[in-house]
Amino acid sequence: MRILLLDEDRATYQVLSEVAQLSSSEIIQITDMEEAKRFLKENPDIDGIVAEQKINGKPTWEIIQYMKNEKGVREIPFIILTSSLTKDEKDFYHYMGVTAILEKPFNPLEVFTAIVEYLKKTKGEEYVKSRLEEEEVDKNALKAIIQKLINFFKSLFTRK
Repeated sequence: MRILLLDEDRATYQVLSEVAQLSSSEIIQITDMEEAKRFLKENPDIDGIVAEQKINGKPTWEIIQYMKNEKGVREIPFIILTSSLTKDEKDFYHYMGVTAILEKPFNPLEVFTAIVEYLKKTKGEEYVKSRLEEEEVDKNALKAIIQKLINFFKSLFTRK
């Protein structure tokens, strides 16, 4: 799978990339709204978008609105990752058509699960299977990834 991450946080990119490696998926991080629009126009084969509420000071709903007006990218699952949202903000994003809203700190597996479930529903199980390449993962690599996830979660809880 190819997932576009619209977030300036390097730690978010790293934890999603670690989990993505388990299924030979790719995380592409972009931190500029206009660059994200250009990327989507040139690369409509994205399987999901994960975005912070604001990117470089610009609201994420700009990219959601852009997607609604572009053929080929309208159906891409869109997940908001954020520290906190008011009920009105959550209602607004649901109205805009986001697939899911996850609060930081988040479980990276939830991100992939939300994308996979949406793709199964809209494109079918065979499409999802074709996008997920299963690889043999040795146990040491898996242990290292789990340890990185644990350290990431610990760092989130100790930030001020």
